[in-house]
Amino acid sequence: MSSPRLEPDHIWPTPVLAIYHDVEDLNRGLARIITEMEQRITATGKSTAVAGLEEGLTTHWMEYNVLNWDYPECRALRQMVLDGARSYFELMGNPDEPRFRICGISCWANILRFGQSLAIHHHDPGFASAHYCVQSGREKGAEPAVGDSGQTRYFRPGFVERSMGGDQAGPTSPWDNDWLLSENPTEGRLFFFPSYVRHEVRPNLESSPRITIAMDFYIAGQASSKMLHFVPPRWFVPDTAGAGETRPVRSRAEVLRQRQSSESDH
Repeated sequence: MSSPRLEPDHIWPTPVLAIYHDVEDLNRGLARIITEMEQRITATGKSTAVAGLEEGLTTHWMEYNVLNWDYPECRALRQMVLDGARSYFELMGNPDEPRFRICGISCWANILRFGQSLAIHHHDPGFASAHYCVQSGREKGAEPAVGDSGQTRYFRPGFVERSMGGDQAGPTSPWDNDWLLSENPTEGRLFFFPSYVRHEVRPNLESSPRITIAMDFYIAGQASSKMLHFVPPRWFVPDTAGAGETRPVRSRAEVLRQRQSSESDH
């Protein structure tokens, strides 16, 4: 009698990865750049309500990409993100496999001032998402003004009703803490997680703004990646030929012009 054959696999696992960077100077530069860009972007763009916010930089998230901004700090962040993504993909397989090739990254900034929060949401249909904390809103080493001030809460997949939060979650129960992970904003922390994980940000009750950078990763192994046009201003496209470099990114109009020219040649 032959031995049974085992084929282990992971079906929709929830791998997460936290990377801590000691980069105070970088964060100060990023905070300055993001605050300056907020004024420019919100003055010309059109707000799109998202996660309970009606206005502010977050509501313009499809109009720009922090990784495309031409500043030394943004180029340094870009390298941190690409290195971190590779480490995250290693949790699921060989990051050099074609399926893990990054087709595009959407990357935007969030500035939450006193009393502002982000309601429960997810980032589907991305493959993976990440949060980077630039500024926690409180002085270094200080305790939060209120226990959950500015916390990000990640909800365990599979418990849809609980994951939705609010009144529809029903009464609290002793095992609620098994269904969520609460993280205080920690400057320099880069956190990767599957895009389908629901999460929220509790109200910022500190005297200074809470500044973070969020991003979604789309990879070649996804069907959704074949349906999207990864062009600016929303998308950053890594160069698969070299770490940390970027290939020339063309606008949608340039792509269409090239297609039309190619078709006319035939």
